[in-house]
Amino acid sequence: MRRGRRKRIDWNNIQSPCIKICKLEDGVCIGCGRTQDEIREWIIFTDEQRNEIMKRLNDPMPRLK
Repeated sequence: MRRGRRKRIDWNNIQSPCIKICKLEDGVCIGCGRTQDEIREWIIFTDEQRNEIMKRLNDPMPRLK
């Protein structure tokens, strides 16, 4: 596929827990609670994978550390 012909990512259609406080402490964002790996892979995760992470982040349990 030629470079200019790829389907562009519509960022408006991808739900994200990001609250624009992007600082990692021990590999976890203090703003959204995602791990460094989750942040990096967010765009290639399926909707189901993203929803699962969003559910985990919304649970009242403590976040990963």
